[in-house]
Amino acid sequence: MNKLNIVLRKYLLLILVSISWCGLVHADLNREYQLKAAYLLNFARFIYWPEEKFATAEYFNICVVGDNPFGDSLDQLSNKKIKNKKIKITYQKEYIEENQCHIIYVGKTKDSAYKEVIRKIGNKTALTVSDLDGFTSNGGMIGFVRVKNKIKFEINVDKSIKSNIKYRSQLLEVAEQLR
Repeated sequence: MNKLNIVLRKYLLLILVSISWCGLVHADLNREYQLKAAYLLNFARFIYWPEEKFATAEYFNICVVGDNPFGDSLDQLSNKKIKNKKIKITYQKEYIEENQCHIIYVGKTKDSAYKEVIRKIGNKTALTVSDLDGFTSNGGMIGFVRVKNKIKFEINVDKSIKSNIKYRSQLLEVAEQLR
């Protein structure tokens, strides 16, 4: 009976440690995407947006294409404004051009479907952002990267210029890498 109690206690301890560890991982992921949501807001503020992009827009549109890793973190931006336009968040499984997205966050998609999203966007004036591996080297504009356990970003300046997106110098200075 004593051995059984010891074994049960070990299993109980193992289960409790596992549950608490899972909670910490979830909390870290939640904080990570809260930070990335704040980055998206600041990217919008540190870009010289072409006036024609705002002439007919009712909102500043942030579109999440593919899986939504943000939870409700992005929705909290809807009370903010960019160039006097209220932010509107839309979630879509596939890129829909009619949404007139200003920022397109590309979440996880099946296989390498994000490359198809980038191809569809082409050189339209829309900032593409993701944390997918190889995003900026495959035509995306801003890619989140981890450096020494910190969230940083790299910028594909060439692709941005082709899409008429110009960054303020302050944003370029804090980028981890420029392509």
